[in-house]
Amino acid sequence: MEELIVKAVRLVHIAAGFTALVIAPLAMIARKGGDAHRRWGKIFFYAMAVVTVTAIIIGIIRPNVFLAMVAVFSFHMIASGYRALYHKRLHEGQRPGRWDIILQASAGVINGGLFIWGITNMMLGNRNSATILFLVFGMIGSLMVWRNLQRFFKRSHEKQEWLFAHMTGFLGGYIATVSAFSAVNMVFIKPVWLQWLWPTILGAPLIALWVNYYRKKFTRGRRARDVVEVRIR
Repeated sequence: MEELIVKAVRLVHIAAGFTALVIAPLAMIARKGGDAHRRWGKIFFYAMAVVTVTAIIIGIIRPNVFLAMVAVFSFHMIASGYRALYHKRLHEGQRPGRWDIILQASAGVINGGLFIWGITNMMLGNRNSATILFLVFGMIGSLMVWRNLQRFFKRSHEKQEWLFAHMTGFLGGYIATVSAFSAVNMVFIKPVWLQWLWPTILGAPLIALWVNYYRKKFTRGRRARDVVEVRIR
């Protein structure tokens, strides 16, 4: 019975992961904020939610702490990017909602655990792929939590800060999706840690460049409504 449950959950996990992998680029190329962008973005978000839940279930049934924690790491970025759409008035004093605090606090615990596990094993001399992955994912996740909390509580805000947070969260989540696909299908890449981390190594600078591209548009006097279709929530 357990084997059947695992197989069924794994099939759902694979289907949702494939959907997220294919759908995300459609949201990227569509006009930001338009109907197509919102439609593909929502499908990507819910597909990743299914990926996360199924990964946690499999990680519990077939004890795999790394699988479950990385699933939470990935979904934290996407959920933060989604919630950013509700934070368009931070520059006017808007405060984070209860779910924002719960999301960041939960992710802080998980990512902090990843980082502590990684740094502890590194100090003990266990410099294998698992240690490197725990350390890197924990560090990136903890940094994302810190930046989100800083965005909520700092005194001054960019007016388009919500847009940059949305882009960073969703694109970071997509990198995590590609990382999981690579780890499963690109086993020819060695060492093992590189199977997981090459998308981050390539994708993180591209995200920074893309955000900077939009930031420059705004510093030249462009309004958000001239660049994306804004719907204030």
